[in-house]
Amino acid sequence: MSVNILTNLAVLGITHQRPLAIGQVASIAKSLVPELWNPTNSVIFSAVRRNIQINYLKKEKTGKKSYNIKLTKKGHVQLQNLLLCDPGELVSPTTQAVEAIQFCLLDAASPPTAEMVLIRLQNRQRKRLEDLQHRCLNYPHNGRYLNLWMGMEQRRIAATEQMLTIIYKEAKNSILTNNFSKLTN
Repeated sequence: MSVNILTNLAVLGITHQRPLAIGQVASIAKSLVPELWNPTNSVIFSAVRRNIQINYLKKEKTGKKSYNIKLTKKGHVQLQNLLLCDPGELVSPTTQAVEAIQFCLLDAASPPTAEMVLIRLQNRQRKRLEDLQHRCLNYPHNGRYLNLWMGMEQRRIAATEQMLTIIYKEAKNSILTNNFSKLTN
């Protein structure tokens, strides 16, 4: 997965609720998942300029020389597409950063987009857990520290998958409740 996709996802997602100064966008982007992805200001500023050029973002004047960045309708559509973007099976810091940012930005997603992202994340965690369990069975020795590490990893992945399942069920119930209330009103 391209770092540009990751950067565009972050920039468009950060600006989805309200216009922000470019410095705020950079600060928020850096704090999203700093252990996995820590972009420089120039990377964020370049992404903002690129997204302004293709009309995903627009400048909103706030003073004589200052402006905020605002997500456009075209940018909102692109954000939905980026949320649906599959970062791939390979476990890498970039893949994990994309998954984490996609999850953090699900508030900006339409209900069908959120549902698809949650299902994909659930399935990916389930597969990672199965792969880890398979590796544990095939490892040539059985040491105390190896068992501690593998057990910790299994619990971490299982807890993430369980959390995603709970969130998915809550989101599904919320969507059904909202649809029902619209029908009865």
